[in-house]
Amino acid sequence: MNSGTFSEMKYSDARWAGISKPENIRIATALELIGKNKKVLDIGAYNGKISKKIKELGNEVWAADATDAFAGEFTGAGIQFAKVNIEEKLPYVDSMFDVVFAGEVIEHLVNTDGFIEELKRILKKDGFLVLTTPNTASLARRALLFLGRNPFFEASYTHPGEVAAGHLRYFTYDLLRDFLKLHGFSISVRTSDVVNFSGSISSSFLARLFPALGRSLILKAVVEK
Repeated sequence: MNSGTFSEMKYSDARWAGISKPENIRIATALELIGKNKKVLDIGAYNGKISKKIKELGNEVWAADATDAFAGEFTGAGIQFAKVNIEEKLPYVDSMFDVVFAGEVIEHLVNTDGFIEELKRILKKDGFLVLTTPNTASLARRALLFLGRNPFFEASYTHPGEVAAGHLRYFTYDLLRDFLKLHGFSISVRTSDVVNFSGSISSSFLARLFPALGRSLILKAVVEK
């Protein structure tokens, strides 16, 4: 099994479509960064809920995912959808998009270099990437590591059981910043969604003040001229 076949199998299942309060905050923060009246690609679009929200802002939206299980959701909303292998060349021409949104995608990939280069290829010269990924250095993960417990890492596509999300890469802000710079991007906005204290207690206010401790890395990265 590889990242493409796992994602196609796992995320064709509607059971994973529930959105928690931290997820709603992550999505709202990303939408704020994406803005309005742009040509946007939502890559790793899953069931179309975020793609539809991007379109509601007045954007022209394309969507791509490893599974076409929810293709009808996109076509019904007037969003052009493509089933793709995200780790290979994407079916879009050079400099096509103002914005690419990659929400919770990069952590699933083997070929992260090729992925970022493809996103740069399809972005306009003044375009930008909005990227979110779990923060390995979040307060909750730091606490678990301090206690010698697993900070939500995965040993394989099957362990720890059904909750395995297929995460292969684990990022801190510094690592992601330097990786994006290597591929010709510079970060213009860095933020986060919530700082988690327990399963039900979190703070979005503290995440804005101390994004290094937040649950998610949420970045706006512009193509360097």
